[in-house]
Amino acid sequence: MEVGFLGLGAMGRPMASNLTQAGHRVVAWNRSRVECPEGVELLDSPASVAAQARTTVVMVTDAAAVRSVLFDAGGWTEGAAEGDVVVQSSTVSPTEIRSLAADLIARGMPIVDAPVSGSVAPAEKGALTVLAGGDADLVDSLAPILEPLAKAVVRCGPVGAGSAVKLAVNATLVSAVAAAGEALTWLTESEPDVSPDVMVAVMERVSPLVAGRVGALVGPPQTGQFRMRHVAKDLDLVTDAMAPTVVLQAVAAAARAAVDQGLADYDVAAFGMAARARRGENR
Repeated sequence: MEVGFLGLGAMGRPMASNLTQAGHRVVAWNRSRVECPEGVELLDSPASVAAQARTTVVMVTDAAAVRSVLFDAGGWTEGAAEGDVVVQSSTVSPTEIRSLAADLIARGMPIVDAPVSGSVAPAEKGALTVLAGGDADLVDSLAPILEPLAKAVVRCGPVGAGSAVKLAVNATLVSAVAAAGEALTWLTESEPDVSPDVMVAVMERVSPLVAGRVGALVGPPQTGQFRMRHVAKDLDLVTDAMAPTVVLQAVAAAARAAVDQGLADYDVAAFGMAARARRGENR
């Protein structure tokens, strides 16, 4: 099967690679020139991708980027035909995905709302969770494309439901990491004889995500998996969609502050360093 892929960033690159390993021919486009994964053919525009593939996965930064690659000059819709399908996997708000869907459906082009839960490492292993919103029969028909990307494809409801679930999941996970950053900062300062390994042993029962990041939360921040700039963007989507909130507004503010501290390209565990900096300022 020919599959299009728009966006070969940290997440898109391994996802496209997994599609080729599943036997698909993958034609792709990226805003900047990149070295493609083995087996992926890089084309010069989203329109060129649409002309060669009946189904295209979109994995770009935000809703503005999604709209650009679909509708701008040289965009996907210029090369697509009626009935061609968009699998939209970028993290956007439910309102934004429904607006995009309306514009595509008016052209006779169906869309599946299919954000993914998981970061770079699960993407590399094909172990993401796809949170699918859209027509059930259409989602089922896309199994040959979605299954190589994921350990599970969860049907969430109509278009918009997948993005709503994604925001709720991210809000919960990020809040847990942010709280752990503050709690571990206090613990390591107030009880220096307590090994972080103790927290790992306990947190594995509470949150494997946090347990796996204890070392990074109490030590130097690491680049990679879920960058703080993306954390801040996602939490802004969350607070816009769910307002008014209390806990999530505070977490979103902490994420933006971490970005302002120069931690934008570090993993979400940089909440630990941000917490240490705040405690230092308050002494």
